[in-house]
Amino acid sequence: MNSMNRAQPKVVVVGAYNADLRVSCETPLVPGKSITGGPLQIFGGGRGANCAVAAARAECTVSFIGACGRDGFGEVAKGQLTGERINLDYFVEVPHANTGTTLNLVEANTGKDFLVCTESANDQVTPKMIQAARDIIVSADLVISELEIPRETVWELMKLCEQHSRPFVLDISPLNRTDRIPESNILLVVSESIEEAMSITKTESPSYAMEELHRLGCQNVILIDNSTEVTFSDQRKTETISVPIACIVDRCGATECLETWTALSLIRGASLAEACREAVTATSYSLSCLGGHQGMPRRSEIVELA
Repeated sequence: MNSMNRAQPKVVVVGAYNADLRVSCETPLVPGKSITGGPLQIFGGGRGANCAVAAARAECTVSFIGACGRDGFGEVAKGQLTGERINLDYFVEVPHANTGTTLNLVEANTGKDFLVCTESANDQVTPKMIQAARDIIVSADLVISELEIPRETVWELMKLCEQHSRPFVLDISPLNRTDRIPESNILLVVSESIEEAMSITKTESPSYAMEELHRLGCQNVILIDNSTEVTFSDQRKTETISVPIACIVDRCGATECLETWTALSLIRGASLAEACREAVTATSYSLSCLGGHQGMPRRSEIVELA
């Protein structure tokens, strides 16, 4: 029996780990002006690692493929992910590179955030690492990746998943990493920026962007607007639903929470509409908590909220 029909699907995530350094500011951020912020907070993050934690807390067996530096943040990364019972056999230390770090300035009154990702070990996640982890990838029930790592590595992973009919999820949220998506059979594509989706597909409206993504082989497409409006299409029907939240505490990790929960429902046989409705409940929980990893809900918590 395929493991996706058992209690714990096998999920492989290939992507970035970042230590998120966060400062909240009561004063609006103005270019060229120095202001005093609140205390420095450090959270576990990175789009890939966030997805891995989301899947682990949703009661999946998870392996994370990525890279860190030989530094303090690298040790923190391994401790955090091991604490979530995530397999790190293919999470490697690379020489002469720092562990990924994100600088995050947040306007406390508006919730607007300004993020910068540093050059790091994430840039050294290579196609060779995909081939080294081939066995766990081709035996997975679900594979998730994103573009905080080099696109050549993601395309290699995408090709391997298509060759072995593995359900593949791609987050194309903006980092100016690519201007195209190769044709492939993809279970789910997600973007937290409608503008980015239109840019990548070279279209002039969200509906045309979705049509083009479907033409490229994406079975299901989700576009997110301001973390609170979710528009989704399965080629037959397009719908928009709202994330039920009154006050956003932190947006970090919310998109990864949504895509992971949606994908897990899809591989269990749910429709895209059913999957998104459960996923927005999980996303609402994430938006109400500080920290990418820390804000990921456990399945028992979402069952209680449903």
